[in-house]
Amino acid sequence: MLQCRKFLISLICLSIFASTISSYAEEEIEDFIDIAESKGKIIAIIEGKKTITFDLRPNEKVLWSGSKGYLGAFLTDLHFYVISTSLDAWQALPLRLDESGKGVASLSEYIALLVTKDRAVGFDATSNRFIETLLPIHDELLAAEAERYVAVVITSSRAFGLAAESSAFTEIHLRVGETLEEIKLTYSKATIRTSDRLLTFEASGLPWKELRLY
Repeated sequence: MLQCRKFLISLICLSIFASTISSYAEEEIEDFIDIAESKGKIIAIIEGKKTITFDLRPNEKVLWSGSKGYLGAFLTDLHFYVISTSLDAWQALPLRLDESGKGVASLSEYIALLVTKDRAVGFDATSNRFIETLLPIHDELLAAEAERYVAVVITSSRAFGLAAESSAFTEIHLRVGETLEEIKLTYSKATIRTSDRLLTFEASGLPWKELRLY
């Protein structure tokens, strides 16, 4: 009887803990950074208190901008600029001439993602640094998305995943003839369905998991 009661108590505690983790994972995160461009400057206002500016180069053009959660970002024809709530200055990633005007950017509360023809670059709000990986030569970019704790980049031959607090992209090869069918991102997991497999990448940063469909 005592053992049964202990078992029931353990189940209740586990249920409460799981519920707490789930609610935390789905909790909305407000935007702590407001950004603007004015008179050749990019501006970040952090939590309505601290203003940080950076002078763009003459004739440098802003192509994209966004702010979400703990991050703000600008993509110009020369740089990828990112700032987080814990920084006192904009971080700048120079673009090569052949990358100018050809980048695809995506932003979540923790990850800023930029993908060009030859590389994928992520900026993690927890480590405040750029993380880069080269893409296969001549591959076609199929998708580039970021959602809270995870970001994915999919080309015609590989899938790359980046998790918040990780130090590198994690990749998995696509097989010859394997085609992309569907992508789904939640706060902490990316799920990719191809013609042959179900691929998942989680915020834990562990290797991709795969399940054969046939």
